[in-house]
Amino acid sequence: MTDEQARAGQTRAAWARTERWLEANAPRTYRRLPAPATESRLRALEQELDLRVPADVRAFYLLRDGTGPASDFDWPESRDAPEPTGYLLPGDEGIGPLGHLSLWYEGPVANARLDDRPELRYLPVVTLDPDGFYGTFVDCTPGPGYGLLGGYAEADFPSPGGTTFAAFVTEFADALCEGRSFGGQRARVTDGRLKWG
Repeated sequence: MTDEQARAGQTRAAWARTERWLEANAPRTYRRLPAPATESRLRALEQELDLRVPADVRAFYLLRDGTGPASDFDWPESRDAPEPTGYLLPGDEGIGPLGHLSLWYEGPVANARLDDRPELRYLPVVTLDPDGFYGTFVDCTPGPGYGLLGGYAEADFPSPGGTTFAAFVTEFADALCEGRSFGGQRARVTDGRLKWG
C-alpha cells in the first residue's frame, strides 16, 4: 500500500466516525451534508486547473461534496436567509464544494503574488467565509510539498504547512468522538446542530 492509499483510507475512516457522531448527536447538521462528488467531476476539476488532487482530498470528496450545501458557501441573498450550517469546523470554517474550488483557485486570493511562480498549484479546500479570503489550501504542486496543507489570507503570501488532509480530518474526528478541543474550541450541540465554543 502506498502512502497516498494509506492517507485515503485514513480519511475515509475518520470521516465515517465524524458522520456517525453527527448522526447520533447533531442530526440537523448531519442531514445537511451534501451528496458525494463524482469521479468525473473531480477529473474535470483537475483538467480545468491543471493539477492532481491528492488521494486523501479525493477520498473525502467521493464521500461528501463539502461539509454543507453549496448555498452555504455563497453570500446570503438576504438577512432572512437561514443560518449556514456548512461551516461545521471550529472558527466558522467549512470544506467547500467542488463547484467553489475553481472559483477560489482562479481568483486573486489563492494566487496572490504567485505570478512569478506559475508552477505552484495551491487548491483552497477550507474557507472561513463566502469570499474565500482566508483558509487552508492543499498543495497540488508536484514535488516535496505535494499533499500538505497550508494557510492563505487575502493580504499575505500563502504559507505551506506540514500536515496532510488525512491528519486534519482524523484530528477533527478524534475531537468530536472523544470530546476534546479542536482549534481551541469544543463541540457542543444546540437544537440538533453542531456548534463550537
